[in-house]
Amino acid sequence: MARLAGTIDQHPSAQTLFKSMSTSSFSPFRRVVVIYSVVAFLWIWLSDRAVDLLFHDHGLYPSAQTWKGWLFVGVTTVFLYVLLRRLHGQIQRAAALETASLRREAHTAALLNALADGSGEAIFAKDLEGRYLLFNREAAYWTGQAPENVLGRDDRVLFPEEQVQVIQANDRRVMAQNSTQTFQEVLDTRQGQRICLATKGPLHDENGVRGMFGITRDITAMVVAQRQLESSERGYRLLFEANPHPMWVFDRATLRFLAVNEAAMLRYGYERSEFLGMTIEDIRQPKNVPVLRQMLADIEQVNLRDIANLGVWTLRAKDGGFLEVEILTSKIDFEGHPARLVLAQDVMERNRVARERDAAHQQLQAVLSRITDAFMSTDIDQRLVYVNDKVALLAGRASPDEMLGQVVWDVFPEAVGTPFEAAYWRACATGQLTVAEDWYPPWGLWLEVRLFPSGEGVSAYITDISDRKRSEQALLQSQNDLTKLSTQLMAQERLTARRIGQALHDHLGQQLGSARLYLDVAMAQAAAADPATPARDPLAQVSALLDGAIAEVRHVLRDMRPPLLEDQGLAAALDNELRLSPAQDMGLHVALELGAAVRGLRWPDAVEYASFMIAREAIGNAVRHAQGSCIRVSLDGEPGHLSLRIEDDGVGLEPADLQGRPGHLGMLGMRERAAAMGARLAIERGAYGGTVVALTLEVAP
Repeated sequence: MARLAGTIDQHPSAQTLFKSMSTSSFSPFRRVVVIYSVVAFLWIWLSDRAVDLLFHDHGLYPSAQTWKGWLFVGVTTVFLYVLLRRLHGQIQRAAALETASLRREAHTAALLNALADGSGEAIFAKDLEGRYLLFNREAAYWTGQAPENVLGRDDRVLFPEEQVQVIQANDRRVMAQNSTQTFQEVLDTRQGQRICLATKGPLHDENGVRGMFGITRDITAMVVAQRQLESSERGYRLLFEANPHPMWVFDRATLRFLAVNEAAMLRYGYERSEFLGMTIEDIRQPKNVPVLRQMLADIEQVNLRDIANLGVWTLRAKDGGFLEVEILTSKIDFEGHPARLVLAQDVMERNRVARERDAAHQQLQAVLSRITDAFMSTDIDQRLVYVNDKVALLAGRASPDEMLGQVVWDVFPEAVGTPFEAAYWRACATGQLTVAEDWYPPWGLWLEVRLFPSGEGVSAYITDISDRKRSEQALLQSQNDLTKLSTQLMAQERLTARRIGQALHDHLGQQLGSARLYLDVAMAQAAAADPATPARDPLAQVSALLDGAIAEVRHVLRDMRPPLLEDQGLAAALDNELRLSPAQDMGLHVALELGAAVRGLRWPDAVEYASFMIAREAIGNAVRHAQGSCIRVSLDGEPGHLSLRIEDDGVGLEPADLQGRPGHLGMLGMRERAAAMGARLAIERGAYGGTVVALTLEVAP
């Protein structure tokens, strides 16, 4: 009972219950009081009359009054006990009925609360002033507000003012019209702004409308999906109408046309109304109608919703002509009709192109099978998709077909890790032609492989370059031999020039000088003996010839043995060459630029001699042919490096003359001297005109 009472006391309606019990129980108490009052009055009045009649002895009168009082107490006590027991039974029965009703109400309320909190939709109730009376768990989750923070307050605790105005207007409309209505409301929730569908109705009691209830569900995804569907439908209709291929929709049950696009009307010549009055059988040859019906029945039976390819059909146009088309179809629902969407692709041109492509492919295969080079192609998985007879022959296979479908590295495992494999992957990565050369031991050949992307794979031309490699090696050997020979010849030239120069200087030069002295003495004696003798004229002529011979010998000596070269080095010899050059007599400006470390620096004799001779030839060419105004010679270097540059501002060389002009050996001689000492010689046009001769040499220590 205590547990029950506690339960009842804690119930919000307990006070109302006891008030009703008190009010309803007041009448029995009042009846008990009235009956008791009447009985007591009658007892007192009648008992007094009875005592007066029964006891005439006044001595017994007090005792009689006493016994009368005790009898009154006993009778009234029994009477009150009976009345109160009956009243107590009535009160207990009434309390039991009220308690049972209260428990049923509490159970119903708990069940309603459980249903509300277990619902996946927001459920709420409000009073006439818009204050929340009920706010379930889902509503709390949506808004991020606990129920205790919302109950007793209005919508402003949950939503912005502009949304509150809309919500309250809808609430007032529901209560004013006393009807359940549905509204679409945009609300700010913890998940952002959502589109909600709110169903609201009035709450009643015996006095009429006392508030309203509502159930709100989030329909954002549905609304977005609906909008996307509408957008997709508009897009599909646009694609249907604007598609360049003929398209139509037909009823799956009646095969009647339901819609056609502009391309279909243009291609087949029917108006839209004519199409809509026909079935798809009407544009087919009669012999193909049974096949069409069977094919449609087959694809309906398997309930295929994907695109189905019905193959190639011959369809009839309005002018009686026939079109060869490929039919693609898919199930759709069209304006409430089970239908099929059809795309009819004209394949007449495609078939013609395919035939031409097949013929070209066969011709290409015939050409590739007859070329002398090996040729093969791979796909994206490095599998061979084409191999000509030459590849099969080199690989020792009986037929190219044996190699098709195999991974190229399984067929040629020795190529893995070679420049050929590196070139293959480089061609794949860059999408550009890649060339690799290497010795391929399995075939015993030097191969040049030209790889280029083709489709999703790589194609390769394989050329046997063994003969070329042997020729290149022979040429390289010949060049090396020629270089050695040139080196020996230039060394011999230098020694020979030194010997001849020495001989000319020591013998012929001295003899010519002695002859000149003797001639001078003879001429002096002749003049002293007879000044008028005619012998002086021949002697004078001989003297002039001797002077010319001596000058020529000195010039030859300077050419054969560059002054200062052996004694002071290349820098001093170049400076002297420019001073003695006829360039200054011709009005040309000549300049020598020396690096900071060049003065006093010496290189090997052969290097200085060849460099000087190249510079002399270049300076002479500039003086004779450049037609410029300036010649600049630059020398720089260090013990292990030499850099020599001769440039002018003249007319420059034509591109055809950069390697030398026919009949002129000057440039050839410069190149041979540079090659003999392992130097790099560049002869080219200057950036602003003229000619530049640049010699670069790395000198071995």
